[in-house]
Amino acid sequence: MDRITRKQVDKTAERLNGMLGLPIEPYALDETSGRYVVQLGCIHIHSQNGTNNIYQLANDAGGCVGLSYGLTLREADNWLKAAMAGIQLDRNT
Repeated sequence: MDRITRKQVDKTAERLNGMLGLPIEPYALDETSGRYVVQLGCIHIHSQNGTNNIYQLANDAGGCVGLSYGLTLREADNWLKAAMAGIQLDRNT
């Protein structure tokens, strides 16, 4: 069993966002104002106190909806892959 890195989990989140047609990055630079703006709907990983949480951006102020909490990187990667498998199953029916 290989070690799962944060970079691998971020790539899995990018693939999930791509499947759902959501923004890939949580924040993007606004060319007119020069500020970073929230990309609504983006699913991303947040690491805190040695655990990882999966969030989805919900409003313009950066508020998030928590999808899963207290995961290891392997569990977060498996959670995201399970979500992708569910999407595949739904699309095949």
